[in-house]
Amino acid sequence: MKLIHLTDLHLVPPEATLFGFDPAERLRKTVERINRDHADAELCVVTGDLTDEGDVASYGLLREVLKDMRVSTRLLLGNHDSRENFILAFPDEQRDENGFVQSVYESSVGRFIFLDTLVQGHGHGALDGGRLEWLLARLAEKPEAPAYVFAHHPLQPIGLPHFEPWNTANWRHIMRSIVAAGNVRHIFHGHVHVDVGGTWHGVPFSASRGVAHQIIPHFMRRDADFVEDAPAFDVALIENDGFLLHRLEVSDRPVVAVSAAG
Repeated sequence: MKLIHLTDLHLVPPEATLFGFDPAERLRKTVERINRDHADAELCVVTGDLTDEGDVASYGLLREVLKDMRVSTRLLLGNHDSRENFILAFPDEQRDENGFVQSVYESSVGRFIFLDTLVQGHGHGALDGGRLEWLLARLAEKPEAPAYVFAHHPLQPIGLPHFEPWNTANWRHIMRSIVAAGNVRHIFHGHVHVDVGGTWHGVPFSASRGVAHQIIPHFMRRDADFVEDAPAFDVALIENDGFLLHRLEVSDRPVVAVSAAG
């Protein structure tokens, strides 16, 4: 099974720019690359910060850009999003019984569980208000089925001081609960604008540096340098007995040689 992971689109209204560039144009180029090389993917998941300010116009623009996507797409919310405006623009996106944008997708290789970590008006994430209980109930429904969890905020620290105030609240309890469930094979997240991967008590996680702007990782400083590198996305190849993750960027680098077998 092939999965596409996008994150941190940070769209702004039409004709506007962010840090001097057009996030929608970066997303269009990313969609073009996915359609060209990865239209056989079963699903594309976008892990939040769909817009930069959560405004209606930006969600409308997102709908327009995604019309060209040839891969079925699921959208999650990040700290830059507005749950109310998102639901207005995407009324068909599934929600849980408490109104959070959380759902399950039964993939060909296991259960994909989509979380809503948005805390309106704040940069950190949370799984309060019944959200953690919802997750654990979904994991317990089919304990024998491999589960893959998707969230905007990391559910564990990534070692960068800049993000310590913006982690998921009560993360240690959340991760211990996930580990105890015993069937989570991987956690995908966004938010951090860097490429990172690791494990926490044996549970692997990964994040892409995203489609919009990126940051230069600093392991001592609490501030961050934002840069405009090439848009990036991840391609996961998932089998019953294995998991591979490729990190790709959308660039116009020229081909300098072609190698043929034989």
